[in-house]
Amino acid sequence: MGTPGILAPGFSNTQTLSRDTVVSTDIMLQDKTRAIPYPKPTGFRNGFDSLDMHEVWVTQQSPAIRVKLEKAGKPQAAQLDDGTILVAGFIEPPVHKQSRCTLQISYDNARTFKDPIVLPMPGRTSGFRALKNGTLILGHRGGISRSTDKGKNWTTFELPRNIVPGDGPLTLGECHGPISLPDGTLIMHLGRTLGNYQWNAYVIRSIDDGKTWGSPTQTPTHTDSDEISYEYLSGTGTLLGITRSSAAQIHRQGWQDKVPGGKLAPLGSEAGDAAYQFYSADGGHQWSSPQPTGLGTLQAAGAYPLQLRDGRLLLLYGNRQFPYGTQAVGSLDNGKTWHLDQPIILSWHSWSGYCGHPRSTQLQDGTILTGYYTHRINLSGDGPPDPARNAAPPHHNDADTGEVVRWRVPDNWPVTV
Repeated sequence: MGTPGILAPGFSNTQTLSRDTVVSTDIMLQDKTRAIPYPKPTGFRNGFDSLDMHEVWVTQQSPAIRVKLEKAGKPQAAQLDDGTILVAGFIEPPVHKQSRCTLQISYDNARTFKDPIVLPMPGRTSGFRALKNGTLILGHRGGISRSTDKGKNWTTFELPRNIVPGDGPLTLGECHGPISLPDGTLIMHLGRTLGNYQWNAYVIRSIDDGKTWGSPTQTPTHTDSDEISYEYLSGTGTLLGITRSSAAQIHRQGWQDKVPGGKLAPLGSEAGDAAYQFYSADGGHQWSSPQPTGLGTLQAAGAYPLQLRDGRLLLLYGNRQFPYGTQAVGSLDNGKTWHLDQPIILSWHSWSGYCGHPRSTQLQDGTILTGYYTHRINLSGDGPPDPARNAAPPHHNDADTGEVVRWRVPDNWPVTV
């Protein structure tokens, strides 16, 4: 590793390291900057887009409970005061004749789940949340539904076509769900399609516990963000937005060298997506300019902030480069800096980059319940290997399966030096 003939900074070609010499981390970092480029596979979405090959990973295993769910595409969990856990997902053709949201219930802290209930709401789950009073809020195609009896009965607020300017399709994205502000206002992401891989993004508000929604405010993502997740940072009183934006952000801001994989990020494709963050100090009316989180391209499917009760902040994301799956990084300063060198790998077993969307909640016992999806293939006998990117996209509830994992954030993580 390093330029031939150079063992460490300060050593000439004729010098050698003695047997007792200890190469420090700082020297390794300097050697890394002088290393010759690692030849990656060419093309987009190959698993190496923003992966740094001049590193090794130091891992430590921790216990967790993982459950594979049926009829639960991209699952998202919520917990009620009595401990009941509900997981919203979706089912769609060809497994089901119509695309519908689903609901599954656990009474044993996510060890087992009852059979899924197919709900009348169409489309994919676009954010699911249990409010403090037990009201459930579920976003989906065309509306935002509400239940006050643990999901047995629902009423739906249909989004008006003119709620925001334009005439393209409205989308709630596959996001974190509504966020509660101290005054009781709920905010939620809403996007409007403008063209091919172009969206205007807004926050919409509810002041009646989710019965009706309106008062949109545009966010500063400049027509290239179809899903944004938010978190209210209790220590600062600010809103944090994490946007999954296209490569237009990179090109517009000149961030080709600032975003890993940004030099080759293509416009008009998920292969150019990356995660950026921005803040609001007035409930989402005015926002700071988005800045890179440090995650690279294909590490934003999606990216979801979650503040723990002890004040630490998680950023969970679908990792569509090796190892395919779901990861999380942490921040001790409300997202100003993310400890990208200490990721927690929550899932690593997707056959390809069709994976991610790790929406999460902290349970009453302090553990985290993360729902995500992964690409699984069942081979009969000694079958052919997974064709991955050369294959047609797998169907949810079939080759793509929803899972939840209950895990504990380690003490004293992330580690600071």
